[in-house]
Amino acid sequence: MKLWLSLFSSCLIIFVVLHGIAYADIIQVGTEAPDFTLSSTKGKSFTLSAYRGKKPVIIWFSDCCPGCEGRAKVMQGLMEDYGVEILAIGMLSKVYQTVEFVERVDIPYPYLIDTDFKVVKAYVGTYIPET
Repeated sequence: MKLWLSLFSSCLIIFVVLHGIAYADIIQVGTEAPDFTLSSTKGKSFTLSAYRGKKPVIIWFSDCCPGCEGRAKVMQGLMEDYGVEILAIGMLSKVYQTVEFVERVDIPYPYLIDTDFKVVKAYVGTYIPET
């Protein structure tokens, strides 16, 4: 499992680097990440700046994405093995669908709702699931 996670992490890093090149005008390496506050599926508010000094990983999900359920479990493994803080952000779904997805998959980390796509646009620039 750890070997698989290492391979996944390496691929993820390569993807993030290549993705960063493609979307270089959205967020520059070395600049402060834009702060945001979103509500979770459980009604609690989460603010990115509260994670300063920690290792936050933002994951973009959609419950209609075939691979997102598996990716949710992989991210749980990264959280447990490497001590990262996961913030999942749902998109492309109605709130009730997102809540059903979180309950079905049993996601243990905050799953936030970005209904107006402000955070998605600031970070990803597209509407497809990204990490």
